[in-house]
Amino acid sequence: MLSRSMRNKIKKLDSTTRALLRSTKRTKFEDRRLSDNCREILRLYEDIFSGDACKKGWPSDKEQRKLTSLARAAMLYLGGDPDPNSMSLKDYDHERYGPYLGISDEGSAAHVIREAGLNSPKMTAIGKADPIVVGVAHDAERLGAIGEVPVGPEEYTDIRLQCVGRILTSTNVGTRLNLRYYKHYPEVYIHKGTTRKSLSKAKKDIRDAFEPFVKTPDGRPRPLIVFIRFAREVRDRVNILKDLIAYAANRKVTVPALHRLGLLVRITYGKKGQKTAREAIDLASRTGLRDVALDGFMRGAAKGQISLPGLLNFLPPSMVAPVLRHAKANRVSIYPRNIVDPDTVARNVWSTLNSARHMGLELGKYGTFPLTLEECDEVIGKVEKWFKYWTAAPVFFVDQGILSRERVYVRSNVVAGLKEWLKIVRRHNVPVVLIDTVDKSKGWRLLRKGKDKKGLLTTVQIQEVNDFAANLGIKVLWAGGISLPQTFEFGRMGVFGIYVTSAAASKEPVSIQYERDPLLASLKEPSVEGVCRTKLLLEAGFLVSHVRRGKQAQILERSALSFIQSIDAWTKSKKRSSAKNPRQAWKDLQKAEQELFEKTVTAWKVFLKIK
Repeated sequence: MLSRSMRNKIKKLDSTTRALLRSTKRTKFEDRRLSDNCREILRLYEDIFSGDACKKGWPSDKEQRKLTSLARAAMLYLGGDPDPNSMSLKDYDHERYGPYLGISDEGSAAHVIREAGLNSPKMTAIGKADPIVVGVAHDAERLGAIGEVPVGPEEYTDIRLQCVGRILTSTNVGTRLNLRYYKHYPEVYIHKGTTRKSLSKAKKDIRDAFEPFVKTPDGRPRPLIVFIRFAREVRDRVNILKDLIAYAANRKVTVPALHRLGLLVRITYGKKGQKTAREAIDLASRTGLRDVALDGFMRGAAKGQISLPGLLNFLPPSMVAPVLRHAKANRVSIYPRNIVDPDTVARNVWSTLNSARHMGLELGKYGTFPLTLEECDEVIGKVEKWFKYWTAAPVFFVDQGILSRERVYVRSNVVAGLKEWLKIVRRHNVPVVLIDTVDKSKGWRLLRKGKDKKGLLTTVQIQEVNDFAANLGIKVLWAGGISLPQTFEFGRMGVFGIYVTSAAASKEPVSIQYERDPLLASLKEPSVEGVCRTKLLLEAGFLVSHVRRGKQAQILERSALSFIQSIDAWTKSKKRSSAKNPRQAWKDLQKAEQELFEKTVTAWKVFLKIK
């Protein structure tokens, strides 16, 4: 129970705050008083539950409910946490405290994630510590049938109040970006008919299109490309283009250093579309044009994901790659008609990330799909500039790869694309990134074992990318269908951190919050056993490769492998695919877990030099 003075303080705050909230016509001074009260409530709440204000007593169950209700009302009124936190995930020391662990949930399992994190072998060895030492986070995400989707203010508030002062909090504000495009460049359409008539009309259109960009309000011409598009029946395209290019180079019409013509072509599906694109590049090369823009029918794979990067909306990767090589060989730039507006995209990202930061979270992740490599460069640069005092982590989706002006990086060469993306990230001094999979519903998994056709990267490739990023000064978080046994492998690699869902969760009935989702058959709800075992294996893997006493590392590894075998035996016994009795398998699992826990605690004491 709290002290009498503390109870009286809370009672007074409660009565005045609720009275002010009920008032519909507050004065300016009452508004300020209400905001000050809400900030004081939230600061007091954090101090109490982090233990800083409870030296003379811990709140009873009734007091906890009262405090939580009051703090929830205060946080929803303020729309966030009262004080920006100078500490965020980039400050976590994984080389000393082992890989960070994030568990995804919309808030219903916050207490489970918190208690599992605070009772891990590391915290058993260390004792009470700040959240940045605990290294466990509740990752605020709603898990619908379509995958990970953002949470709202109620979920943010509940999660933050359950975790503040005890463990970290993070979120993913969206796996894909809301793309916005610039207005289309001016187009001059060459109709069928006599060449002389077509040229006369085209020249007038070209002059009219360039004129506002030549005669600007400040007298300083702005650059512009005007695209030429031919009717299907027009044949003499080379000569027509040469004539129009010469006309556009006339200083009475344009400023040649700033103004030029390009070629706009509409393509169809498959090989026919690829052929049309190559022919457009050849035509541009023969006439001296530098730009080819493509428009066309969006292929099925692109519609299924709303949109894909650049030319992948029209052609599959195997067909886009040769087109890009052909364009590069002919010194022609080829791109889609729709040009992404990176300024607007970046500001949309800022608005959602800023909500996460204002709610007190220590990390916000944002997908960079479906941007091209060059578009990522611009968007990431702007976002990082706005969050240099916090941790905003861009996400690379391995199952999607990435497209640049010159290459397509998918499947077999995705690691090369990932490295190019990391170079861009380094250029903007981004401290933390996430490497993940987006199409989890299709079974794609990050780690490939054996002949697994749905696994994307081998352990060797993950270590290669992790080392490459570390040399650039980037900390990498990993996610994407990581199984419980695989957490041990990631721990042994000494990665900065991982995110898991299924490995730490069990299937539960669909709750009322998700009942509107028509294709959600069950929920993934983090369980105490799942989170504890995930953290245990992650820590054991880290210590196996970091404790300096070789014999102790060997003993710990054998214990971890025995525990993994016990998990497998228990799983098989539940499916009746094993001769072992389920009850015995469960006893063996508990025994192996307890043994590994004790050995891991001992290893932490050795590693951290705790007596």
